[in-house]
Amino acid sequence: MLTIIIPIDLHFRANDIINKCKTLLDKSAKENIIFVFGHNNRNISADKKFIELVNKYNNSKVASDKFYSGSVNTSKLRNEAAKLVDTEHICLLDIDIWPDIELLKKYSERLRNNEESFYILPCLYLTKLGTENLLKGKVSKRELIEKFFSHSRKEFLHLASPSSITIMKTKDYVKLKGFDEEYSGHGYEDFDFLTRLSLLHHKIEIKNDFLLNNQCRSPLFVIGFRRHIGELCLKALLNKDITIHLYHEKTDKSSYYESRKNNYDLFASKYSCDKIPSETSENTLIPSFIKLCSKYQFSLADYSILFDNKPGHIDRFDTLKRRIRFLING
Repeated sequence: MLTIIIPIDLHFRANDIINKCKTLLDKSAKENIIFVFGHNNRNISADKKFIELVNKYNNSKVASDKFYSGSVNTSKLRNEAAKLVDTEHICLLDIDIWPDIELLKKYSERLRNNEESFYILPCLYLTKLGTENLLKGKVSKRELIEKFFSHSRKEFLHLASPSSITIMKTKDYVKLKGFDEEYSGHGYEDFDFLTRLSLLHHKIEIKNDFLLNNQCRSPLFVIGFRRHIGELCLKALLNKDITIHLYHEKTDKSSYYESRKNNYDLFASKYSCDKIPSETSENTLIPSFIKLCSKYQFSLADYSILFDNKPGHIDRFDTLKRRIRFLING
């Protein structure tokens, strides 16, 4: 059996989160899956509504308390949820991920067969239009992924690989002492955790390019820690085993960007590598992906979308209003 850990804080967009929670639980009611929610209870009406919802389902548990005030701390919430886990495997998930339980069970079974030490799955971020079409049943998840690889633009923002979606052994989570709760607000707590998990199983080395911090629309063009960790996701990417992130508006943008800067500074302080010899391997994941396609006899042409790395191009905006805003802002 697999336990899925999900952090919940209703400080922002409470109704959206509760609705997504209901969708997740409804679609998974008959699956051999346990959900454990780490819930920061701020004692508002939405918190009571959330707890009442979760308690209606037999396959869900909740670690609920006022664990902190102020900025969302997903590290704390995941760690509190992990205390309620009693299965061999766990999956780290966010509430905005479309519930593809079969995909998660598939990789849990591979983990059980010791094919790998853990799995990190790529995540495709949808636009508002793509999300609405999926929720209304106009398109399936599989059809969306094929649309992405067929160069459709309107439904997609970007592809994250690596993402925070991880299937792993519970004992490894305990061994790592979970997430570092010093990270507060948005950003880098997942990269920190994935770095430690990868080091635990000797999957990566900290080299002197590790702290390079670029963001790319295509995961094949990343460098630094995203490249080192992202290499572990290439097989899943090759097999198009991709999760889907539903659209939501960003909230409190000033604190969002401030926390990302502070959290990166913390991340950088932990993985400074001045004494490591110079990096000699490829700068991006493009050579590794091409080799992988050749090894498993996949046609590189089927993945040509992954070589499109144009940022902010107008054809990726799903509404006329967003396109006009892009043109005005340059």
